[in-house]
Amino acid sequence: MYVLSLILSIVLSFESSVQQSDVKSVLKELDEAIEKQEQYCKPKELRIKNLVEELQISSGRPNEFNICNQLFEEYKYYQYDSAYVYARKLESFANKSGKRTDAAIAQAALLFCYKSVGFFNEALEIIRSFQPEEVPDEILVNFYVLCASTYQNLSSYVYGTQYLTEKYNKKVLEYYKRALEYTSDYTFYHHWISLEIALIQEYSDDLAIDGRKNLIGLFNLDEHQLAVQYSILANACDSKQMNQEATYYRAVSAIYDIKSCVHETTSAKVLAEYMYAQKDINHAYSYIQLALRDAQFYNSRLRMVEINSIFPAIEQSRYSDVNSQRLLFMVGGSVVLFFLVLTLILLLILSSKSREIRKANTLLARVNSLLKETSVIKDRYIMQSLQGNTSFVNNVEKESLAAIRKITTRQYEDAKAILYNLGVKDERERIYTAFDTAFLALFPNFIEAFNSLMNEDARITLDKSGALPMEVRIFALMRLGIDDPAQVAEYLHLSVNTIYVYKNKIKSKASVSKDQFDTLVMAISK
Repeated sequence: MYVLSLILSIVLSFESSVQQSDVKSVLKELDEAIEKQEQYCKPKELRIKNLVEELQISSGRPNEFNICNQLFEEYKYYQYDSAYVYARKLESFANKSGKRTDAAIAQAALLFCYKSVGFFNEALEIIRSFQPEEVPDEILVNFYVLCASTYQNLSSYVYGTQYLTEKYNKKVLEYYKRALEYTSDYTFYHHWISLEIALIQEYSDDLAIDGRKNLIGLFNLDEHQLAVQYSILANACDSKQMNQEATYYRAVSAIYDIKSCVHETTSAKVLAEYMYAQKDINHAYSYIQLALRDAQFYNSRLRMVEINSIFPAIEQSRYSDVNSQRLLFMVGGSVVLFFLVLTLILLLILSSKSREIRKANTLLARVNSLLKETSVIKDRYIMQSLQGNTSFVNNVEKESLAAIRKITTRQYEDAKAILYNLGVKDERERIYTAFDTAFLALFPNFIEAFNSLMNEDARITLDKSGALPMEVRIFALMRLGIDDPAQVAEYLHLSVNTIYVYKNKIKSKASVSKDQFDTLVMAISK
């Protein structure tokens, strides 16, 4: 009674969980598992790597057969070619050892390989040649289950041909019964094989569903076993038109396949077919791609044939959807592009106007700065010129009156001496000094900035009086805006040719190019 209550509670919990589950949620979990598929396979790849290394160093040792068998078990649902290689090695080792147990393990490995890829003639040959004597029960159970599975595949292959279907189903029942003889009560294999026998003898969707739920609930199954049982459970739900439950369990099966790193599977392909029927093309395409990758990786010709029967239809539907979406995006994109271009044109117009305004403001600011600079220069120079010229005029007036008196009294030599001593040369030096003083007051950093343009051995220094060298004075006048060589020559009482010579002399010692020199001098700030 207690066991019956336990089974009933398990069944009810399954039913309630399916009813409460959200199919979208489990499909989302499956999508996430697909993205992590490589990550799930890393532990298996590491185990395989370690076993291969161990096998290499165990050559000729007693544990060589066991390591080879472990490698086969790792590869059997992972990659057919490698599984077949190690199945053949098991056969070779078994032939050498002569042990019936080793031979049975090797035959089971080869039978698995042949039935997985549809090599039924080879599979049947192994079944017919198998000798169960002296073989442990556990190995016999595994072998007979593989025999039943082989005949199930054959039954599916000839589906629609009643005679052959019945013939192969009898064989399935026969080998399940043989396997059951060697199982222990209360074990997973005992319950599972008993369920398979019951379903063959009298199939019922309710028995298939409830019996499968009992198996999953009662036993601590590994991920691969869960994937298999959930896949069969999904088929039973599908047969009973329980579409939501079938989708849910099939997705769960596919998740366990990915997590257990199994590539020999049908869940993803069947799920893709269901999604295609539901017009969920994106999921259908994702799952058929998963199924195709698994089949190609495992190198299962049988699975690839099955996948190719539905793949073109899904691919065509996806192509049509993509074209529809592309057309929609093109129309939407054209509208967005139109407004984007319109906005861009307006921005360009505004930007152009803004640049013109900034340019005008910059020009006005520059003109204003030049006007201020010119005003300061003018004010300073006017005051110094007024003071200097007033002093010179007063002196000339005084000396001229003295010369007139000397001429009146016929003292011509004295008058001549007075005129010679008017101090024109001194006045010119005074004017230069006044200019230098005013200029350096206006541009206190001029000498430092000017020297930064010169080679280190040609830098300018002021004399004790603080006067500018004549060559530098030429560029000082230029900085003030007097750049006409004739004007500069007249002001400095030099020839125009001398002005050019002085300028070229300075530029030849500059650390910058001659073309840049004048521009950089004009850029020296106050």
